[in-house]
Amino acid sequence: MRTKLRRPTRSTIPRTSITRCVVSNSRQPIGCGRVYNVDDFALTPAERAVFMALHERGVRFLVVGLSAAVLEGAPLATQDIDVWLERIDDRVAEAAASANAFWISGFGVQPPGFGGQGLDRLDVVLTAHGLADFDTEYAGASVREIEGVLLHILPLERVIASKRSTNRPKDRAALPALEATLAARRFGDKR
Repeated sequence: MRTKLRRPTRSTIPRTSITRCVVSNSRQPIGCGRVYNVDDFALTPAERAVFMALHERGVRFLVVGLSAAVLEGAPLATQDIDVWLERIDDRVAEAAASANAFWISGFGVQPPGFGGQGLDRLDVVLTAHGLADFDTEYAGASVREIEGVLLHILPLERVIASKRSTNRPKDRAALPALEATLAARRFGDKR
């Protein structure tokens, strides 16, 4: 006997994810041909506090990876926010402390990162495969205000370059959607 699967209706889909994925939960459809500002990005208060503290101390950073692609309009989801810090110095630990968080400097195979409640999605990127140096990528970044925080975001073209260079199975799986988003955007720009 076959069981017919029912598609979930809008009323049965939760407005936010338990895993707090970096996706928009807006009722407006996300299109590939335009860049959408994601007003409901849903940063945790702790993430906002860390980003604000980094800004206050002059620590430059870029949002990279699929979280950058989502902010650039790609119809994908990710469970983390990849952050490429210009440099890791005392200001990063000071920013974490002022945001009621802590900085783990890393040891052995454990990479550095932020710790504390509400910060489990922040991943610090140490190696940005397929990209130029930080200053070059930062200069070409998109800047968006998300929940009162200015975020410098790696452009979609550069996310694609990084995913191609890394060439992990999960990166290869994301490439068709990323490339389709970029192609649709370029087609929309020509109209």
